[in-house]
Amino acid sequence: MNKEHNLIASNIGNIVGMVIIICILAFMIFHPRKENQYDVRYVEIFVEEKEITEINGEAVYLIHTKDRNGNPETFEIANEALGERFEESHVYKEIKTGKYYKFRIADPETYKSYYPSICGAVTLIDGFPPLEESEK
Repeated sequence: MNKEHNLIASNIGNIVGMVIIICILAFMIFHPRKENQYDVRYVEIFVEEKEITEINGEAVYLIHTKDRNGNPETFEIANEALGERFEESHVYKEIKTGKYYKFRIADPETYKSYYPSICGAVTLIDGFPPLEESEK
């Protein structure tokens, strides 16, 4: 009996640790983290111009683009859309005029922005990819 008691006493820290880990895992399984799910779309564009303008007393980072058909569209880089991962000024500096990109875009209402917001997945591409038969 003394050996069993010493075995339990010497491993009490491990036992308590395992119980805590099991409780945390059970909590995560039964109460999963709920993130806001918004409708987003991906666009492939050519960046023509960048500008920082002021709207209602705040700096707004704008990217002026054209799609493969030459249709102009303006996108906004907003901190709310980027979350805590990036700063809008850093993303703005990384996007270069005269280059092709694939952006992940959310509607203006999603992040209370003035223009559709770039909300991640800024990828430099080598021009517009060829159209598939279904897109022609």
